[in-house]
Amino acid sequence: MATNVPKFASFRPKPKEPEQSTKESPRPEKHAKSKTSSREKEKVREKERPRDSSGREKDSRPREHDAAPSKVYFSDRRGDRDFAKYGTFNKYDVPPYRLFGYGHVLGLPLGAKIDRDRSTDKEVVITPPQGQRQKRLLTEKRISREPTRSVRFVKVTAEEGGLDADFIAIGKRKREGSDEDEDDDYRRLDRPTSVTKPSDPDAEYESETVGDADSEVTQRNAILVRRTRENPQDVQAWLDLIDHQEPMMKIDRSLSDFNSSDKQNLADIRISTYEHALKKMTTDEGSQARLYAGLMAEASRSWDELRLSNKWTEILSKFPACEQLWIQYLDFVQSSFTTFKYENCRTTFFKCLKTLYNSEQKGQKDFVLHVFVRLTSMIHQAGYQELALAVWQALLEFQLLRPKSLLNESLKECLRSFEEFWDSEVARIGEEGAAGWEKFDQNISLPPPPGNEPIEAPATTATNMDDFCKQEVENESKLRYPGRTTDELGEDDPFHTVLFSDIEEFLTLVPQDTPAKTILNALLYFCGLPPIQVDNDMSGYPIDPLLQCTFAKTSFDGGTSDTLTQIMKRYSSVPVQSWQSTTELLFTKAFPTYSGVVEAVFIRRLLKLLAFDVPADEALGEYLLALESQYFPTEAQKTAKKLLKARPSSLRLYNAYALAESRGGNSAKADQVFSAALSMQKDNSPFSTPGSLELFNNWVWEALRQGKSNEALQRLVSPTGKIVEETVPQQATLLRTRTVLSELTERSLLGNDFPSAVTSTSLSALLAYLSNNQNVDIALNIHTTLAKWFTSHALSQSPAAELHAQAIAHFLAHHATHARIVKPSLLRTTLEPLLASFPNNTILLSLYAANEARFSIDDRVRDMLHNNVLANPKDRSIVYWTFAIHYETLRGLASGSTSHSIRALYLKAEDDIGAHCPALWKQHVVFEIAEARKESAKYPSAKKPRKDGKKRKEETRVEEAYKRVKDVFFRGVTMLPWCKEFAMMAFTHLGSEFLSEEERRRVYGVLAEKELRVYVELVGGGFVAN
Repeated sequence: MATNVPKFASFRPKPKEPEQSTKESPRPEKHAKSKTSSREKEKVREKERPRDSSGREKDSRPREHDAAPSKVYFSDRRGDRDFAKYGTFNKYDVPPYRLFGYGHVLGLPLGAKIDRDRSTDKEVVITPPQGQRQKRLLTEKRISREPTRSVRFVKVTAEEGGLDADFIAIGKRKREGSDEDEDDDYRRLDRPTSVTKPSDPDAEYESETVGDADSEVTQRNAILVRRTRENPQDVQAWLDLIDHQEPMMKIDRSLSDFNSSDKQNLADIRISTYEHALKKMTTDEGSQARLYAGLMAEASRSWDELRLSNKWTEILSKFPACEQLWIQYLDFVQSSFTTFKYENCRTTFFKCLKTLYNSEQKGQKDFVLHVFVRLTSMIHQAGYQELALAVWQALLEFQLLRPKSLLNESLKECLRSFEEFWDSEVARIGEEGAAGWEKFDQNISLPPPPGNEPIEAPATTATNMDDFCKQEVENESKLRYPGRTTDELGEDDPFHTVLFSDIEEFLTLVPQDTPAKTILNALLYFCGLPPIQVDNDMSGYPIDPLLQCTFAKTSFDGGTSDTLTQIMKRYSSVPVQSWQSTTELLFTKAFPTYSGVVEAVFIRRLLKLLAFDVPADEALGEYLLALESQYFPTEAQKTAKKLLKARPSSLRLYNAYALAESRGGNSAKADQVFSAALSMQKDNSPFSTPGSLELFNNWVWEALRQGKSNEALQRLVSPTGKIVEETVPQQATLLRTRTVLSELTERSLLGNDFPSAVTSTSLSALLAYLSNNQNVDIALNIHTTLAKWFTSHALSQSPAAELHAQAIAHFLAHHATHARIVKPSLLRTTLEPLLASFPNNTILLSLYAANEARFSIDDRVRDMLHNNVLANPKDRSIVYWTFAIHYETLRGLASGSTSHSIRALYLKAEDDIGAHCPALWKQHVVFEIAEARKESAKYPSAKKPRKDGKKRKEETRVEEAYKRVKDVFFRGVTMLPWCKEFAMMAFTHLGSEFLSEEERRRVYGVLAEKELRVYVELVGGGFVAN
């Protein structure tokens, strides 16, 4: 039967396994040096290889891979052509592999393992054998918010320090006997240089992995370190290294914003670097002053006030005439809550002005007046408003209206004569019936100016908070201007009447040869008004956060329409405006709508007294017409006729008169004035008369504002104001106009008349745009030519280049609102380079935001604000912070803006350059009050309490909102110790709704402690003022 059994292959007996040697070759020790030769090693490998019964080597690979050819090793002579396209290798060309050994790597010591947290699909990171065991985050009791350390060092290797060597060192040969830890084995995946540790146990060397995303930051740091070592006298290298420490701290961070401890650590690092740089910088005083300015800016975050005060005394003794150091020191004295006293702060300002006045350096008149504005603004904000205004009245009378008989007299003699004028108490500049000091001798018998209407005497005491608030506000309004000894109003107030002894010292602090326009612009800066435009002088005062007492609201009322024009109006109403002033902007959006330090009528009387003087400049008349067109529109025409009667050939005044008529809605009258004035040019060559080019430019744009493109083109080819009756200008006419404008641009650039060059270039671009079927690319190419000229002459960030950027934005705004089809990318790509050069220009910012507001899917404005400016400390300004808050407020909830996002911007601004900005703190308090009341309205208190006695979630939210109001207000009080108006918000805005009576009495005590002006004494209730 056995023979009938079928013989299947599965029943065959398995072949015997080959006998293997039971002896294993001894494994080499971990740190033993290999002394066998390559041939001996090969023999050992031959013996260890498994063989089958026939003596051939046994294939140890799995059976399923036998059919596929091996791709572990192959010669690639072409490379992957798609690598540059996709940025990685083709995953199907990567041979399969297996992981084995729990992270150990074949050929490396047992202590080295693969770091699975830091390794990716593109690189493998090996932990060093000496490294400490990584903590397991999920099993740790305390999990840190940031996995990286704050302090990181970059170890400069020998290769970085020997780039300039005369030879290239060749490493040792691999065959030479060496220890495993000393040589770079080809099998090591990370190939570290060494595993030494720094002396600080809380710090570690930065990884130098090639694939590190932050390698560029570390390389930049190494380059800057090398620059400071090679040339220690290079102050810019030190400043760049110090600025670079912030990006260094952001390496491997998931959060871009620093907390308080991070900022403290960054300040300590920078202070140490500044001190090291100052030790190297021993000869150049200018470089030392720059380093000291940066040192004290960082020290304000780290040192106590006593140490800061002592250091400031030491620094100013070395650099008594450094403008930047004085400004920082004045900021420190004025904003220090613990040490601020009104009299001490005023004494410090006097010391600064006297030091600058007696210094040997010339050309500091603008800076002296800037400090003078800071001084008078501090006096006004502290409550002594009569003194601040009287100081400016005295300065204008003493400098601008001095009698001709005293022009060559000494300062002492002029002061003696001015004392007689001031004590006579006749009408002073800005007051009704004022004639000026120069006419005082002829009108010696003039009576004092008429006083105010009979009103009730102001109260001086109050027994409760409500009466105190009401009476204090009334007194501030009634006693706004300096009083006379004959006034019954305020006769019991010793600060209301300003005597000559109160202002005499102020008159000696300003140089006697200061130009009149400079003094006038300083006064306008003090009043929060735009400056007077000066020919070919586009420099202005910097926007100082401490001088921003109240955020202005512009006259634009954008409404709720979604058209681009209305959106632009809404975004352009940013509280703080910043641009290069032009005549057209002066008449359209320069003046605020609120009543600032003084009333508009005071400035109007002041300008009329100076503008009608025959030797006066035409710029004063132009400014007067712009002021009246905003605040007194019915009087502008009368004033214009009086000014033109005194100067009938002034094209600048004609231009201002036409703009005033256009603003008033009388376009026909404006066109008539424009055309008549252009026909008055005497020279045959176009635009040779002063003021004719700007007059012609506004005439052309007046037609475009009315939507008359064809008429605008006809005006462009009619520089004399006489339009030829042609439907379309001929090519010869267009060529002649293009040549005239091109030659005018070249002459203006050669003569450094940059405003005229910008205007003529804008007209050339407009001519090409209108004559080529509104082709925007041709016009932008003409603008690009001028921009390249500015760049080639190192003027790409000059005021002239900013004026040119505004002209481009003006043209783009017209194209976007009048063209049938406009690509949003056109405005975006054109404005982004301009914003990179002028990040604080609100005209560029508002146009960019309006363009992106129509397509809010990609929030490019937020990204631009954060990446371009807010992330760069050098470009941060109060203008940019206020625009960011203004933009976030207008976006609305539907676009992703919430109260939390707006609040976050306030907090960031107050922790940055807006820390001592009164207007910013006021706006923040008002915002928190509105949010608290909204929260309270959502959850009325009429609900029944819970049975368990616990508070409801709604009640907790309301309490948190009310607490935020108090917290913001009290933080603001500590940051603004000189600002009485902000402290008075405890009574005018917060009241009993947010503050208890005891808290309000404490605020009143702060007013007395800081020596601020209080009109009404709070008595009763057991309260005693300090």
